[in-house]
Amino acid sequence: MNRRSFLNQLSRGAALAGLGTTGQRLLAADADANGAVAKAAKGSSPLKITRVRPILTAPQGIRLVVVKVETSEPGLYGLGCGTFQQRPSTVKAAVEDYLDPFCRGRDADNIEDIWQTAYTSSYWRNGPVLNNALSGLDMALWDIKGKRAGLPVYQLLGGKCRFAVDTYTHSSGRDLKELEDSVAQNKERGFRNIRIQVGGYGSPHLPRSLISRTQGLVCPTTHTWIPAPICG
Repeated sequence: MNRRSFLNQLSRGAALAGLGTTGQRLLAADADANGAVAKAAKGSSPLKITRVRPILTAPQGIRLVVVKVETSEPGLYGLGCGTFQQRPSTVKAAVEDYLDPFCRGRDADNIEDIWQTAYTSSYWRNGPVLNNALSGLDMALWDIKGKRAGLPVYQLLGGKCRFAVDTYTHSSGRDLKELEDSVAQNKERGFRNIRIQVGGYGSPHLPRSLISRTQGLVCPTTHTWIPAPICG
């Protein structure tokens, strides 16, 4: 406490003391409030990272990499996405060989410090492998932070900036009939924007003669088939 704070509290206390019993109650309430603020400012007990490990999975054939951060508090862990579908095993190696030994024993609350030091710890930076591994670690640490605070992470980052996001999905088929059926199913699910393709990526555009039979598949602005990811 500095001199100014001391004098302010002294003068306030003297003024409240002159109010008798009411003043004493106010002083007690003030002390309780200051104690609560000091406790909150001190923060929670240190939480150490005990292990960082990758989890490789492939629901519906989609190869995903999940980064799990385990802590010194039993049952408290965080999950983050480090997916690099074309090279999942390289992200696995980056997490196991570098991020795990790098993070063990560090304070899980120091998210920014961990990100900065991990990012600059190698001579060569950036690249999809290390960046995906690091993004999974970062998300997992924020997951832990949100769980400790009892709040969704977006609240910790300043709250919502939007309340709805328009999305799109994919429709495909081995032929045009399968494609039309796929589009109809996705429209029933509520999608307004649908990316269409026959077969895999890079398929030829559909003929314009099908537009009348597949309403809703053309861009509402240009009224043409759109090969780009989003039409809307």
